[in-house]
This record gives sequence, C-alpha cells and structure tokens, in this order.
Amino acid sequence: MHISFRAIWLPLVMFALYAAAIAFRPLLPIDETRYMSVAWEMALRQGWLQPLTMNFEPYHHKPPMLFWLINTAWSVFGISRWAGLIPVVISAGATVFLTGILGRLLLPGALHDQQRTMLVMVGTVPFIIYSTLVLFDLTVTVFVLLALVCTVKFARDGRWPWMLMAGLCIGLGVLTKGPVAYLYVIFPLLLGPLWRESIMHAKKWYSGAALALLVSVLPVLFWLVPMLRQADGDFAFWILWGQTAGRITGSFGDSHARSILFYLPLLPVMIMPWLFFPSFWRGIAGLDCSPWSEGTRFLFWWLLPTFVCFCLISGKQPHYLVPLLPGAVLILSLCLQQLSMKTITRTVALMVAIVISGQAIASKTAFKAYDLQPIADIVRQNPDADWAYVRNYHAEVGFLGGVTKPVTDIQIEELADWFAAHPQGLAIVRYRDNQDMATYEALIDVPYRGKRLGVFRVEKEDPAIEDEAS
Repeated sequence: MHISFRAIWLPLVMFALYAAAIAFRPLLPIDETRYMSVAWEMALRQGWLQPLTMNFEPYHHKPPMLFWLINTAWSVFGISRWAGLIPVVISAGATVFLTGILGRLLLPGALHDQQRTMLVMVGTVPFIIYSTLVLFDLTVTVFVLLALVCTVKFARDGRWPWMLMAGLCIGLGVLTKGPVAYLYVIFPLLLGPLWRESIMHAKKWYSGAALALLVSVLPVLFWLVPMLRQADGDFAFWILWGQTAGRITGSFGDSHARSILFYLPLLPVMIMPWLFFPSFWRGIAGLDCSPWSEGTRFLFWWLLPTFVCFCLISGKQPHYLVPLLPGAVLILSLCLQQLSMKTITRTVALMVAIVISGQAIASKTAFKAYDLQPIADIVRQNPDADWAYVRNYHAEVGFLGGVTKPVTDIQIEELADWFAAHPQGLAIVRYRDNQDMATYEALIDVPYRGKRLGVFRVEKEDPAIEDEAS
C-alpha cells in the first residue's frame, strides 16, 4: 500500500522532536518538574475530581486538564516521563493540523494548500521550542483553534451546533489554563459583525456568542462542583478568582509582573526564521489589504486586540502568546507565497535538525546544570527518610524522586534546627558558598542553575574521637 509523504511527514517530525526530548533533555525546573509532580500526586491519590496538590498541599494555580491527560497516558503506558510527554506532543501535532484547517477556511484562495501552512508552523521558532515542553499553552491552543473554527463555520452557515461545539471547546480551554482561555477567543465572538461577510442579523450572531459562552461553563462545572465540595473556602477563592486577578494586576506571587512593552521585542522571534528570507519582505510589500477579505479581517480583530490585552495585563511570560501563534503563522504564510515548497521543506528540516543536534550537545554541557535526576535518585533510594529542601521548594523532585510524603520547605538559617529535630533526615540544599555547608556531610553535589545543589545529612562523628571519649 502506497503511503504519501504528505500524510506522514507531520507524525515523523513530531516523533523525532519527542524522541530527542526524551533522549537528550531533562525535565526543566521549575515549571516542567512542578507540573509533572502535580500529575504524580494526582496519580498517587487516584482522585481526578479532587483538589490538585503540590507537595501534598492545595495547588490552586492551574486547572486539571493537562494533569488528566498525563494521567490518562500513564494509565495506559505506566508512570514514566516518556509517557507523560505524549499528551503534550499530540497537542503540538494537533495545533499544526488545526492551523492548516483554519488557514484554508479563512483564506481559501491564498492558503488552499494546507500542507504549506503546516510546514511554516512547524519551522517557526516558538513552536519548535514549546512542542515538547510540559506546559499548558499548546494544549489550550488546540481548544482555541477548535473554538475559532466552529465560530467561523457558524458565521458561514448559521447552524447552532457550531456554537454548542465552540462553547464546549472554550470550556475545555478554561479547564486547561483557566479563565484566560476566554481572552484568546472573546474578540472574534464580540466583534463578529466587523469581520464576517455572511448576512446574519446581529441578534442571531450575539445569541450564538452568548450560547457558546454559556455552554463553556458546563465543562468547568463538571470539575469545579465536586472539587469545591472537598475544598475549603480559601482554596475556592484562589482557584476561582484570586490567582487570575492577581496575575492581571501583578499582585500574585507568581504573576511575573513585567513592563507593558515586554512582548514587543518577542514579536520578531514569533516569525523566525522566516523573516530572514527576502521573499518574506517582498510578500509584505505585495500584500493587497484593500479591500480586506473576511479572513484578513478575522485575523486582525482576533490578534490585535488580544495582543494589546496581554500587553496591558501585568503578569507576562513569553509562552502566554503561544495560542496566538497560529494567527501569526497564517499571516506569515500569506507573506511567503513566493517562497517555494522545496525551500520551506528544507528550512523545516534544517530547523528540526538544529533543535535535535542542539539538544544532543546541550545534554553534555548546558543541560547538566538543570538535570535533577542525580538528586532525585538519592531521594528515591531513601523513601522513608524525612526530607527538607532549602530555599523555595516547587516540587522539583516530587515526580522524579517518587516522593510520597511532604518535603519540608525551609531557609538556610533554619537548617541546623531542622537537623536537630530530624537527626536521621536528609536535606536538599541549593547554595553558592561552600562554607555554608562545611559542617554537613554531602551525599551528592552537582552544579545547578549557576549555583550548587546537594543532598546533605548531619556529619557523623569521627570514630577515633568516639573511641577516645569512651
């Protein structure tokens, strides 16, 4: 049976990126290690509708979808890092495929070749970076794209089931990344009359938008109602409002408050490496934006106001823009119409090769300063010991070390008192000055993120001294 390369290239590329990540890259602290540890604690409890925990304490920063997907993979393949990464890579592949569908739907004349758009997406720097990282952004991007496809379909034929499906996808997006998922889709819904071409009464359009938003609440309630029955009022406040409002205002501890201009220097990165092709700049100059088509108006009213909102929100991280990447790729594809498929394909192959070889090299160099597995191996070998972590524990070794009870989070000044209370205990300490740890015995000591990280215990008495004392 003949299998077309057009049908298999995407799975092959995704598998290559997946295999390279497993072979060469450790789980990166603190985000990847933290999220895998939250999923690990869910697996320990066997409670998918219970409040999430990190270090066996309530974790209200994220909703459960990614952790459900990881545990689904674990229930099939067993608990391992390679199995936990499968949902992320599938989401990345689905994002590529759905970007091609949305492009063909919005701009059938210019982007009728779905494969071309998909190749441009795979070769883009942000996608190739985030495609194998255990984060929420590509998973929520899948649901955002599905919701947008349904919205455009409703604009074309006015059938209500499209908005029911759009609402379901929005709700699943909220279950993936929280209320911010609404921001990724709200402007195409609210501004439909500004971009759609079909003749539809405004009342029907906004009734459809209201229906989608109403339905979006149902998947969230499926998790939220049983979870809140088991949680205290403080947890309910934080999961429903506190952490979201805190990220907007910058008052939340992990909000990553940054300047309003933070995202502007990242815009060129979102279109690398394609901006280095002269045909890209010729494509920009040759774009015919007057009159705008429905597709170009949709992209404008989707991307611009959403991007402005993210600039105004105090909490910022580069990966918050990942769900907008498909829109940027569609614009890129319009500008690259004069670039041959052969050149695009070769560029994608080169980018994938660079990433794989770069990870292979980094595994022997830079990644060693981020690899917590040697520390986690000591943790796994001492499951019954009392453990402490000096300086801001984020469950870095929870999953990697198979931790089944809380790790005490302390500061360096408290370490002596902790060892006095736990003389057989072990402590993971991140430090810079060797003098800080001179009075303790090191079981292992490795470079870690510009400092040192080691496992220490109370130094044993010299046997000769003990004999003299006796």
